[in-house]
Amino acid sequence: MIPSFTIDEKVRAYIRKSGQDFRLCTSPEGPVLLPLGTADPKPSDLKILVGSNILYVSKLQAKYIKKVDWAMVEKFLNQQS
Repeated sequence: MIPSFTIDEKVRAYIRKSGQDFRLCTSPEGPVLLPLGTADPKPSDLKILVGSNILYVSKLQAKYIKKVDWAMVEKFLNQQS
């Protein structure tokens, strides 16, 4: 499956700067971008290279999103505060 969504440059920069792999998955509040360890990838996930890191995207989520945007990161960051 070829992803039909884009990844915001601010999200790409955040992933590269963090030095971590991330997973975009579902939550009750909508899609959220989580570092691995908080959410583990599934074998069915799409793997997208962002710098030297991998962004895993739930196949289910990939069907419905048009853009991986900063709001998906903020959902996680706000939970940490």
